[in-house]
Formats: sequence, structure tokens, C-alpha cells
Amino acid sequence: MSGHFRGWWIVAVAFVAQAITIGLTIIPYGLFTTPIVEDFDTSIATVQGGLALFILVMTGAGSWIGGLLDHRSIRAIMTSGSLLMALCFLAMSLATELWQLALLFGAGAGCSVAMAGPLAATTVIAKWFDEKRGLAVGIAAMGPPAGGLLLTPLAGWLLGDLGWRGTLQVFACISALLAPFAWLVVRDTPGDVGQNVDGRDTDVPGQAMATTPGWSAREILSNRNFWGLALALGIVFGLGGGWNANAPRFGEDLGYSLQYMSTLIGIAAGLGIPATLLFGTLADRYDNRSLLWFAIGMQTAALLLLWTLPGEALFTGAILLFGFAGGGLLPVYAAFIGRLFGPASFGSVMGLAGLVMLPFGVGAPVVAGAVRDTVGSYESALLAFALAFGVGASMLAWIRTRPSPAASTP
Repeated sequence: MSGHFRGWWIVAVAFVAQAITIGLTIIPYGLFTTPIVEDFDTSIATVQGGLALFILVMTGAGSWIGGLLDHRSIRAIMTSGSLLMALCFLAMSLATELWQLALLFGAGAGCSVAMAGPLAATTVIAKWFDEKRGLAVGIAAMGPPAGGLLLTPLAGWLLGDLGWRGTLQVFACISALLAPFAWLVVRDTPGDVGQNVDGRDTDVPGQAMATTPGWSAREILSNRNFWGLALALGIVFGLGGGWNANAPRFGEDLGYSLQYMSTLIGIAAGLGIPATLLFGTLADRYDNRSLLWFAIGMQTAALLLLWTLPGEALFTGAILLFGFAGGGLLPVYAAFIGRLFGPASFGSVMGLAGLVMLPFGVGAPVVAGAVRDTVGSYESALLAFALAFGVGASMLAWIRTRPSPAASTP
């Protein structure tokens, strides 16, 4: 064994990478809706189309980048992705046409998040951890809520003080900070520094898991567990992200200020910190499917509560509940993939699952925005999303709770 186990430093980079990539894109996106609608004299649905393009590119690129992460340098991919994100934000601040914003954010930033965000973070962790994978992913998955807690209120303040262009320039500076951190710390596998998975000694049984051959794309796509998990989480992640992008405008419709909504959404994202740690720990000990059902149930309840157009106390509580429950989904999802398919195929499974999730992630923000543009409120969208969450939860029943022997060898 070579020195102190480096795996927890890998977790630290994964935490920061997700805090920056998600905390500067998906979480605060809705705060830019009103300023851009007013500046470019366009519709809410059109602005939400930028997020749809972002998700389309991020997911489409992820299906290819996931394979690269399994076979090429994760360190180089993450570093390049962070630099690309910084350049895109800087160029966006200089945009004079709406299509320029859409192209730079959707195509450029979308690709950069696929390279340096959750896909890369969870893939490198899967290569460093086995028995403590759920805990490690849970800690790293606190990055997006931590980023939301810190960066969303910051974005709200910057938008009021500097405008959306100045805010994007600050975002560019923050993004650039990730590059040297990733390059100096990340190593693709424990073997690169003479260490072993989980910091084990070489003679511990199970160490061979790190070098077990992975699944092919055909084997993954022909597996019922893959489809049950991908469809269920596709609905929940896609529609949940679509709602989060429209939540600031929903709050403004109910009379809440942009600054209030940015603070509330930041706190809701921050509640994902204890949620990810809690659910990540539970994922190593309890049935992953049951944990997913519980988290999805909480989010469904929050959507139904918002559908009733509640008063301030219940409105605030529903937003916070939705954020807390959402924070618990990713670590359980990642642990479930590792349990069903093994670490060698982790990036490939996540990348292919992203393609299945794509229609939901692309369509949800635009549909919700179009409903608001057409009927003047979000009530119909909230009810439809809540019902869809129930459908997604039911698809988890397709999964065999006891993984087949192919989890380690296809």
C-alpha cells in the first residue's frame, strides 16, 4: 500500500466538481428566466428551451463520455470540462442574440457538465470504492445541494446588482477554479498511485472487482433492471429538474420576490446535504428500491401540496421538502447501479441511462413553461407532474431485488 488512502481526496474533488457544475447551471437557471424574458422580449417556454437544449446535449454527450470515462483519463476529461464551462459563461455574457445564449449554454455548458459533473464524479468514485461506495457517493452528491445553497442566493444578489451579464462573468471565474483542483488531485484508479479499492490490502478477497470486465452496451440494454431503473429515474429526474427550473417564476406569480425565491431555493438545495449523506449511508445497508420509493413519495407529496396554491408557510415547506427528497435520489441511484452492474460498467450504465432519461429532461421544463404561457398558471403542470411521479415509482417494480450473477461478470 502506498501512503494514506487517496480515495477520500477523490471524493472531495467529486464534491467540488458537482457543486460548481450543477450549482452554476441547473439549480439557478430559473432565476434567469424573468431577466432574459424581459431583455429579449420572449416567452417563458422559449427561455426554458435553453435548459432543454442543455439537457439534450449533456445527456447525449454523456452517453459517449460515459464510455470514455471507463476507458480514458478521467482526470483530463474533468479538467477540460471545467475550462470549457468557464469559456462558455464568459462568451454568454457577451451575447447579443437569444440563439447565441442557447448555443453557448445548451451545447457548450451542456457538454462541459457531462465532462466534469456528476457523471465523471460518480464514475471515478465507483473505481475507488466498493463496500463504502454508497457513503462515498453520498458525500460527493452533497456537492450540488451545497452549490445550490451557496451559489443560488449569490446568483439572486448578483442579478439584482450586476445584471445577468455580470453574473455570468462571475460564474466564469468560479468555473475556472475547478480545473487546477481536478488536475492536481484526481487519479483515475487506485492502481495509478499503488493503492487498492477501499484502501484494502492486496490479499483481501473481493479486490478483483476493480478489474472485472464490464458489460457491453448490448448487454446493458437487454437487461430488465436497466430499463426499470432508467425509466423510473428518468421520469423523476427529468420532471423534477423541469419543475425546479420553473419554480422561481411560480413563486413570482404568487407574489414572492426574486430574492426571496433565490434564498428559498438555495436553502431547499442545501437540505440535500443531510439528505444525500443520510440516503448514501442507508444505501449501503438497506434495500435501494425501497429507499427510492420513499424519496419519490416525498417529492410527489410536495408537488401535490404546491398544486393547492398554499399559503406562505405550506408553500415554503413544500419547496423545502421537494429539495430534501431530491437530495436523497442520486446516492441511492448510484449505489443501485453499482450493485446491479458492478463498478467496471458504472460510467457506461449511467451514460446509456441518460439517453433513456433524455425525453423527460428535455420536455419537462418547456412543457411547464408552455402551460404557464398558455393558461397563466402552473397548476395543471403540477398535477400532471405529480401523477407522472407515481408512474415512475411503479416502474421500479420491474427490478429484480437480487441482482443476477452478471452484476460482476456480464
